[in-house]
Amino acid sequence: MKTKIFLVCSGLGNVQRGYESFARECFDELSKESSIDITLFKGGGSAAKKEISLWNIPRKSWIGIQLGKLVLAIGDRLRGRRNYDAYYVEQASFTLSLLPHIQRHKPDIIYFSDDSVGNFLGVWQRLTKQSYKLIFCDGGPMSPAAPRCDHVQRLAPAHFQLALDHGVPAKTQTLLPLGFNISPDLHLLTTPEKTTLRQQLNLPTDRPLVLSVGTIDRSHKRMDYVIQEVASLPEPRPYLLLMGQQSSESADIIQLGNRLLGDGFEVRTVALSEIDNYYKVADCFVLASVSEGFGRVLVESMAYGLPCLAHDYAVTQFVVGQEGYLADFRQSGMLAQQITQVLAQPDSEQCDPLRVTRSDRRHQSVYDRFSWNTLRPKYVEMFNKVL
Repeated sequence: MKTKIFLVCSGLGNVQRGYESFARECFDELSKESSIDITLFKGGGSAAKKEISLWNIPRKSWIGIQLGKLVLAIGDRLRGRRNYDAYYVEQASFTLSLLPHIQRHKPDIIYFSDDSVGNFLGVWQRLTKQSYKLIFCDGGPMSPAAPRCDHVQRLAPAHFQLALDHGVPAKTQTLLPLGFNISPDLHLLTTPEKTTLRQQLNLPTDRPLVLSVGTIDRSHKRMDYVIQEVASLPEPRPYLLLMGQQSSESADIIQLGNRLLGDGFEVRTVALSEIDNYYKVADCFVLASVSEGFGRVLVESMAYGLPCLAHDYAVTQFVVGQEGYLADFRQSGMLAQQITQVLAQPDSEQCDPLRVTRSDRRHQSVYDRFSWNTLRPKYVEMFNKVL
């Protein structure tokens, strides 16, 4: 009998983040497994085979924002809780729509990344005494305790060890990175191809392109730091392109970029299906955050051979391995130094006796460790372990 899995993601179809990208790819890949019967429940978009869009109040909607302010005020006054907001409202309404499907189809496993969804389902599991198992993919990461669930997927060794240090039993968690759609072979664009694609994307062709992908904010992704570091470089400076979902902090980030970089700066938000073209034409990639659950964009960019510049700590050391450029991005000037170093070093230069380029090594590193071809059997193994 096949293992019946519900993969749930309230933001899929509503916003574009790492959670949503992973949910999309994970469903497509696990659907190939003959031992699994998987259904994707998402917050928006059209219905398709084994894909169900559930009614919810999206976090970006007017009513979601207003309700978020209301529950935030109530939660702050009554319980001292500050995590009640429009995102909480989206997860609560999404879970409410999911319950009839759980009652009707009785899944073996519910797999999720949104913590409030997990808390709601944990309460429902206990109230109704149902036997489904809750597996939390800890992409935040959350505290070692995690939401109410039966099992936690830790994405990096540092998070797994932190949970062990806090007394979380090893048998209730699995160290398993995110899977990625990575081609076995790296195809780099020739200079004419790169120029043509940049023209099609309406990007400059006469200077290097520095790319950073993530929520346009200062509190987590630290896009203000990226802008300031690029602005400190001598003229002619590279072009800085920030790509991602905009937030309440984005207006200040855009204003800062326009003031310091002028026409050498831009912010864009594009569909997930379009992001690959920007990796293809960039010259280097920057992730300035000082904490991540995994750092999905590092793998995505390295899969296209891009040199990746990131803050030096346990998670980025695990993800980029020996093939990245790590420094203390809490210090002024460190990113600027890294950009200067990387742009002066041609990626096409062969770096070992086997005539392998730096771009080839980056691609091979992430393909061997994070491609779905490598990890898909390990996901099935995790599900079987939990059951």
